Amino acid sequence: MIFGIGIDTIEVPRIERTISEYGEQFLNRIFSDDEISYCQSRRFSAEHFAARFAAKEAFAKAIGTGIRRGFIWKEVEVGKEYSGKPVIVIHGSMIRKVINIVSSEYWVQVSLTHTKEVAEAIVIIEKV
Repeated sequence: MIFGIGIDTIEVPRIERTISEYGEQFLNRIFSDDEISYCQSRRFSAEHFAARFAAKEAFAKAIGTGIRRGFIWKEVEVGKEYSGKPVIVIHGSMIRKVINIVSSEYWVQVSLTHTKEVAEAIVIIEKV
């Protein structure tokens, strides 16, 4: 059963400007160390940061809280399976928050796409 769906689109130049303006302060507030390492290792890192930012926004929409009600950016991490498939991994207090909202076991599906101009993500949360 589908619990929630979220989608988000963000302009890559917007993330690029934010990184230029706020640097480590922005990166460390929004992204985990693994996400930062991964994105910075990519040729067009702003595209990868933007896709992960969009995935976190989409996840917040899918759980129904948005980013304002106790959403902890770093505790929602976008990783990759060995196959390259993106996954969302929840850490820390966000685990309890998500379980309280969904109120059962859940499965999160995420898809990312990006170009030099736009990054998009869709998240579907299913109750198991």
